Amino acid sequence: MPDKRICFDDFELDYSRFQLCRAGHTIRLEGLPLQLLMMLVEKRGQLVTREEISEELWGKDVFVDVEGGINTAIRKVRRVLGDDADEPRYLKTVVGKGYRFVAPDAEEDVGAPLASDKFAVSAEELGRAIMAAAGIDPENPSGTKT
Repeated sequence: MPDKRICFDDFELDYSRFQLCRAGHTIRLEGLPLQLLMMLVEKRGQLVTREEISEELWGKDVFVDVEGGINTAIRKVRRVLGDDADEPRYLKTVVGKGYRFVAPDAEEDVGAPLASDKFAVSAEELGRAIMAAAGIDPENPSGTKT
């Protein structure tokens, strides 16, 4: 999957890393709630029915309490986003139907470096730094004279 990220307010939803960040810090969110958030954000502005959520997250032939699972996942997403069901900024409930992601400023950010990537180094640079720290000349690792 390409480096696809959706930014809204101070949140960043990173699809390729399967993580949610706020102000550059990773937020702990379990797999199903995170998948649900990704699904809703992907279809931002559109109604996503409970049936679509059930099929996407659990499949057709699963015998679990899907209704309770959806409610729990929505509650966990709202908690990490600091969203209020009565006055939603992100997840709007369409009673009896499903949910809609409604953040007005959500925009896709494809391929731009993350804040955490600013200090990224290549494997070669890292190897040279480790060798230098160990007192080994990176240009002549065997120590032989040329």
